[in-house]
Amino acid sequence: MLPGIGIFGTGKIVYVLVPCFRTRGFRVEAIWGRTQEDAEKVAEQLDIPFSTNKVDEVLLRKDVDLVCIVCSPHLHSQITVKALGIGKHVLCDKPAGLSQNEVLKMVRAAQYYPSLISVLCHSLRFLPVFIQMKKAIDEGYIGEITVCDIRVQCGSLLHKQYDWMCEEVMGGGILTNVGSHIIDVICYLTSKRAVKVHGMIRTYTKTTEHIHGIRQISSDDFCTFQMELEGGSCSTVTLNNHLPGQFNQEVLVCGTKGHVAVRGGDLYGQKKGSVKEDVLFLDVEDLKYSPKCMKGASSSSLLAETPDGLNTNNMSFILPKLYLKGFVKIVSALREAFISVQDKQCWVKEPVAMAATFEDGQYIQAVIDALRKSSKNKEWVKVEMLTEEIPDSYLPLGERQASF
Repeated sequence: MLPGIGIFGTGKIVYVLVPCFRTRGFRVEAIWGRTQEDAEKVAEQLDIPFSTNKVDEVLLRKDVDLVCIVCSPHLHSQITVKALGIGKHVLCDKPAGLSQNEVLKMVRAAQYYPSLISVLCHSLRFLPVFIQMKKAIDEGYIGEITVCDIRVQCGSLLHKQYDWMCEEVMGGGILTNVGSHIIDVICYLTSKRAVKVHGMIRTYTKTTEHIHGIRQISSDDFCTFQMELEGGSCSTVTLNNHLPGQFNQEVLVCGTKGHVAVRGGDLYGQKKGSVKEDVLFLDVEDLKYSPKCMKGASSSSLLAETPDGLNTNNMSFILPKLYLKGFVKIVSALREAFISVQDKQCWVKEPVAMAATFEDGQYIQAVIDALRKSSKNKEWVKVEMLTEEIPDSYLPLGERQASF
């Protein structure tokens, strides 16, 4: 029996989530929005039976068993902790929170309720190409890992209207929204965490045609950083969102015996001494798109356009196709976790075993915090994991947890 879904958030990504859940047999029962008007608008367009701007009204519904949190990051921690506390499974978007202190509260809640699913939407882990890449690395194809080199080039992440994506302190920026995926996939592929980091984070686009005047954009649009990993290997990452209408991602992992590289959805490898790369895996899957997300949408559609239309070739669309495919895999894994049991509160762990946990989210946040400190102080910074929660009264005003 598949659980009913409650969604927190009314952004364009919801127009991807709802058809994706429905085509896999889930029922989307409720949606929360920042305002009642926003919630009602999306609920009407997507045929969701209940809408509200009150968090508790979604969480306390008996027909909602799993919550999908895709709202502003400053609310992720509070909604997650409250949801787990009343027995709801949680699928949370990245970033997990705005600080390690927030994410640690999520970690503690997940540990206190181990019978509930609590995972993050780091979708690259679920892509077949990265699963095959990890398999090749683990089987010794490249020998001992020496260097990881990752480059991501895309268009602007900003929306037409001023929102949280424009503010660094609210979770906006390419480091948080794309870099978090990259930090996670490096850890997943290498089974190594960063010991210390050195980064440069910049905001070059401070105003746009639609966002100007008193308010200026503070979220970063370019980032490059190095990470020294456990065991002495290292990673270099460059994130650039100054290429409108494009999305290019290359993940290269070098070792003592050769290298493997993911370009797009395909995997290539080359042993030392070989004159050319070998094709190790080709992504032959193709997502089907439906032009409608309203009533009567095709059961095979995996995503749909919003009423305003979506540009699938632009990063500002919602998700690059690569990340979207990974998200579809996460939803499929959740279906497999629930489909074989009769009780909606019970689930099978194996299908979602590779998903990023809240502990992974805390590590990612620790790396991001260290990178911001490094960029500010222009020095190498040690990655330190917080072990004890800090009371809000001891935190600077900008780091205190928001309340609904």
